[in-house]
Amino acid sequence: ELVGARVTGLPWYRDGGRQLLHRRVAANYRNPDDNAVRFRSRPEMHLSSRFVDTGSFASDSYWTMGAEAALVLGPFSVQSEFITANANVASSANFYGYYVQASYFLTGEHRRYKKSAGAFSRVKPRRNVGTDGGWGAWEVAARYSSLDLNDHGIMGGELDDVTLGLNWYLNPHTRIMANYVMADVDGVGDADMLGVRFQVDF
Repeated sequence: ELVGARVTGLPWYRDGGRQLLHRRVAANYRNPDDNAVRFRSRPEMHLSSRFVDTGSFASDSYWTMGAEAALVLGPFSVQSEFITANANVASSANFYGYYVQASYFLTGEHRRYKKSAGAFSRVKPRRNVGTDGGWGAWEVAARYSSLDLNDHGIMGGELDDVTLGLNWYLNPHTRIMANYVMADVDGVGDADMLGVRFQVDF
């Protein structure tokens, strides 16, 4: 059984979206059929193995709640989100995670926002690659994230990541992403990862 809600707000919006403030809150309630719950996560690298994992534990229900905010000032943007999960284990077990990220378009674009969805949409370069000598859109980004899956006798681990990224948008549907991730698992050790992805979406 799943019950969820999501509310977004746009208290500040100027210059066709080149300047804006976005806010979102969301909550979900789940009642798993087998009364088994598990939380786990990879570092900020999709092909990596999972570095933190609670394993399966008995819980007849759990909540997840989160809050997000993003500020766009032309080519610069900053965004952050906090999320917490509360599982019914004897009394309760609380896990939480958050991230803070910033990005800047070297070629002057900005993150586009779709009001009807209350979310950001695809980036549109000023000049696509191959159009009038265009170089597409280039974006540099940095992100810090943290996740704590230890509570109430459940030791899933603590993970902290620093990510540095470079994104090249050839056109609105094609981009190349390169990320360097420095991950640290508390009490276990560090890992350095480099990932490159080529993406086409319609």
